[in-house]
Amino acid sequence: MSYLPVYCDACLRASLAPLLPDSAEQPYRCGFCEGSARVVPGPTYGEGDWLAFAEIDGALFDADIDGMQAQTLLAELDSLRDQGTGTSAAVEFLLGKLPQLSNAKGALAVGWSRGLGMLQTLLIARTRDGRVT
Repeated sequence: MSYLPVYCDACLRASLAPLLPDSAEQPYRCGFCEGSARVVPGPTYGEGDWLAFAEIDGALFDADIDGMQAQTLLAELDSLRDQGTGTSAAVEFLLGKLPQLSNAKGALAVGWSRGLGMLQTLLIARTRDGRVT
């Protein structure tokens, strides 16, 4: 089964929601507060991605990342990728910027295509979180 990343502007959490054939007709629900959630642009995920996604989201939630901070981190992440920075160096850089990510270090270390890609998706969700910075 495939899952879409969704983000709840009410509780500021992200989760994975099943990609169902009739999902266009029904709103997505937040996995935390059951409120309405919006789909975050990005890749779909599989069964094995739940834990890593939740760990990274939890770290960002604990860090109380707002839209401006998320934009800054996204730009830095893009720059690291463009420079060809390796996964471990990128993770260490991010840990220096955001120590809360240490709880998700294993999930991030999966690489640019998965762990760091999830971080990008979760930061994109927060760039539109509706909070005033």
